[in-house]
Amino acid sequence: MDRDFLFAIAEDEEREGSIPKADILAGIRSDEPELAGAIYDIVTTDKLRSRIEPLLTDKYAQDCILDTWESEGGSSESFVRWKKWMEKLYRAGDEKIKRAIVDGILEHLFEKKGLRQSFADWKADSELKTAYDEARLWADTQPKTAQSGSA
Repeated sequence: MDRDFLFAIAEDEEREGSIPKADILAGIRSDEPELAGAIYDIVTTDKLRSRIEPLLTDKYAQDCILDTWESEGGSSESFVRWKKWMEKLYRAGDEKIKRAIVDGILEHLFEKKGLRQSFADWKADSELKTAYDEARLWADTQPKTAQSGSA
């Protein structure tokens, strides 16, 4: 991962070059707060996010979060980082970002009722409650055969 490049891109969005998806993912997994901030700036800036190659899709993020939850549990450090990443994106994002978080990630995660409990703290937060309620409602209205792992 080219940390210096990621910091430079986050500081100057006019800087040339595509942003490798592998670098973004490595940065997300990093314990380094400054790097997490740079990654956050990149993925929440439309101009920069569109330069990630290949594109970072909602489905990819959903799969990573689900795999982390299934293999490590809802209180694991990795899962907590993913959850905080989604929370930061949701809070800072425009309506398009918020819809992507709810429609592209949370709704599908909430099909697993056990995983839904890992987001219970969102119900008490005035801003995150909307995302939680919308995702829960969608998941609850899906046909039972579509709900996998209702733990």
